[in-house]
Amino acid sequence: MEPADLLDQHGIEPDVLEAAPAPPARREILARVQAVPQRACVVCGDQAATARIVSFPTAGPRWVDLCWDHGRAVRRRSRLPATVEGIAADLRAAAQEAGLPGAERMAFYSSFDAAIRGRRDDEDTR
Repeated sequence: MEPADLLDQHGIEPDVLEAAPAPPARREILARVQAVPQRACVVCGDQAATARIVSFPTAGPRWVDLCWDHGRAVRRRSRLPATVEGIAADLRAAAQEAGLPGAERMAFYSSFDAAIRGRRDDEDTR
């Protein structure tokens, strides 16, 4: 779940949240989490364990302080490809960008045996 979705689910308008810098420095986020007195979770009011900056189209970047449970509910999603094909496509694109010869024909296999079966006829197996 995205932080904006969590806030919307609980009826929290971005305008009530403190304005945040864009882009934030990591030290600013750490200082906010470690501040004394500690901030409250914007959702439930418990002690905040994490701080995020969420950019809203109408309100701009805002601080979103969250307790442990609400912070885990909006964990950042992995941006890595989830399939072998997706990983292979990313590697192929990186090889092309680096100018490696044959990058557009680069193939990836799930096992050594699959690679042997999938090799091109003109490839040497040594």
